[in-house]
Amino acid sequence: MVGVLVISHGVLAETLISEAQCLIGTLPKVRGVSIRPKENQKEISNRIQARMAEVDQGEGIMILTDVLGGTPTNLSLRLLKDKSVQVVTGVNVPMLLALSSYRGRSLEEICRLVKKAGRRSIIMVKETLGMRGRGGRLTGSEYARRR
Repeated sequence: MVGVLVISHGVLAETLISEAQCLIGTLPKVRGVSIRPKENQKEISNRIQARMAEVDQGEGIMILTDVLGGTPTNLSLRLLKDKSVQVVTGVNVPMLLALSSYRGRSLEEICRLVKKAGRRSIIMVKETLGMRGRGGRLTGSEYARRR
């Protein structure tokens, strides 16, 4: 099973994981690393390494970060020398929900599918739900079925 780290500024990582688990149950081999203000990079790197050891089962590690160019991503980029590590930025709850469906696949495939799920979940609600449907409107569940 591919291990997953969610790394973010503040408590976002743990919050996203917690929300996903409220919706679908336990996410095995998924851990969060939250970066606190003024925490030094050595401390952060040590925590990331410790969490990697917790989730690593030899099939690769996907690191999900909050924003490209931020400390979580920049520290994660140093880990890309290892072929069994991939970094995907812009983490959101739908990415974690999708992850549960793809756990038996390869690291590369999981990263592509999770990225796709994250992108597909970003919509302009008024524009999207303004499409034709029942009563001239498309409900959220109808929209989900069409996707």
